[in-house]
Amino acid sequence: MSKAHDMGGRIDSRRIDITSNDVKFKADWEKEVFAITLALGFSSLWNLDRSRYARESLEPKDYLQFGYFEKWLAGLINLLGENGIIKGGTESEDNSKKRSFRVLEAKNVKKLLNMGGPTKRESTTGKKFNLGETVSVRGNNSNTKVDKGHTRLPDYVKGRTGKVIAYHGSHVFPDTNAHFLGENPEALYSVEFKVQDLWDKYEYFEDTVVVDLWESYLEKFK
Repeated sequence: MSKAHDMGGRIDSRRIDITSNDVKFKADWEKEVFAITLALGFSSLWNLDRSRYARESLEPKDYLQFGYFEKWLAGLINLLGENGIIKGGTESEDNSKKRSFRVLEAKNVKKLLNMGGPTKRESTTGKKFNLGETVSVRGNNSNTKVDKGHTRLPDYVKGRTGKVIAYHGSHVFPDTNAHFLGENPEALYSVEFKVQDLWDKYEYFEDTVVVDLWESYLEKFK
């Protein structure tokens, strides 16, 4: 059973607006949540994968009824609680540690945002799969390191078969990075799936879906 956030491929009558890639704010408070989340992303208290995990870990009923930036705000509050920055987090008051953190100064915002957060790392193991090779996606439903932990493996491709069409080098492995178990970089591939191999209902037989997948998500096709 996938988590509430793993919604890719689920049937929904609503159409997705693909006319613009711009971030659209419905209210001023959403802009503030967006800015605060980005600023605290440079605090060194957590990483991007941990931030995603915080949003994924919301109660299903909350996740499904919250708007986009409400999820961001709820996840941020939980992260601040975990780190003892605010009270009412997952740590007890007696054991809480109010940690110091790096502050993003206004003069450095543009420079740091332009730098981004590259995840590419030097490879220590090389790659296991070749371009054009058919691979199978691991079928189990969880992070293999942490039970119910963060993973970038979407539910709708688990157990499916696809073809490797690109190799992106070695990148930080989110399944461990989200839980502070190390970056453990792995080879990252783009795998192409035929739409009919993913779903019973589809609009065009010729369509394909391309998903970026880490090496440990994949197995040799038998």
